[in-house]
Amino acid sequence: MKKLFFPLIILILFLLCILQPAKAVAGAAAGLSLWYRTVLPTLLPCMVLSGYLISSSLVQILPPAPLVFVTGWFCGYPMGAKTVADLWKSGRLSEKAGKRLLRLGCMPSPMFLTGFLCMGMLRLPLTESLPFLAALYLPPILCFLPGGRHKSKAVPAKPADFIQETEPLQVFLRFEKAMMDGFLIMVKIGGYLMLFTMLSYFFRSWFQNPFLASLIPGFLEMTSGIAFTVQSGLSEAMTTALCFSFAAFGGLSGLAQTVSVLKSTPFSGRSYFLWKLFQALLTFAAILLLFPLLAARGTFR
Repeated sequence: MKKLFFPLIILILFLLCILQPAKAVAGAAAGLSLWYRTVLPTLLPCMVLSGYLISSSLVQILPPAPLVFVTGWFCGYPMGAKTVADLWKSGRLSEKAGKRLLRLGCMPSPMFLTGFLCMGMLRLPLTESLPFLAALYLPPILCFLPGGRHKSKAVPAKPADFIQETEPLQVFLRFEKAMMDGFLIMVKIGGYLMLFTMLSYFFRSWFQNPFLASLIPGFLEMTSGIAFTVQSGLSEAMTTALCFSFAAFGGLSGLAQTVSVLKSTPFSGRSYFLWKLFQALLTFAAILLLFPLLAARGTFR
């Protein structure tokens, strides 16, 4: 049955494209526009440069956790997972440490949250957004801290390694490999964004209930789900809680992107899915509890 599940989903999507071509075109255009205008220029340079650095001896003197944190938090999905996978493949990260770092490093970018979600969609100034950002970012930090530290498996780089990597041909070959790997991943991300955005457009039209018409698209693809939620007419508290929860979860589109970069590693996509779902529920509950308190204190205008 499991083997038939994904082909069945693709068959349904194919039939929907034939039966409702206008929604299919609109969803595909929205997904590809998001990929071309936002995701590609944001992620591709970071993917290429981080891929080159991880393959170099220079980065072997740095601890893995800060590298995963910087690329994952400041570049957004799925850069944290890609960095964990690259570090594990290079022998710099144990499986146990990698599983913990996946929880910490797979997060939406602060630039996406403050620019697109807070100021663009919810019209919230940065100062009013801080409690909601804390509700999203604190759970992975609190879950990461009790696990303790894990030592890197890396062997210290030798001076000869640095000399060899400064040779023009070696620099070019390493950079070219990192660039081609980045291109391949970005094409996959574009495909997933297109498919899941199309699905969110289809599902939105099937539900009259504004909560379901927001929840299901957000579960599929967070960006279009956030836009639909803002337009749904739900209460301000529910809209805010749902939007930040979608960002914390990343959508099934983000899950597919993450699983694609974790290929050939021991890290489980199922475990990652359950963790992100748990994080989204924590964020949702925290914001619903915070919102009345902040409104009572006059935090919102």
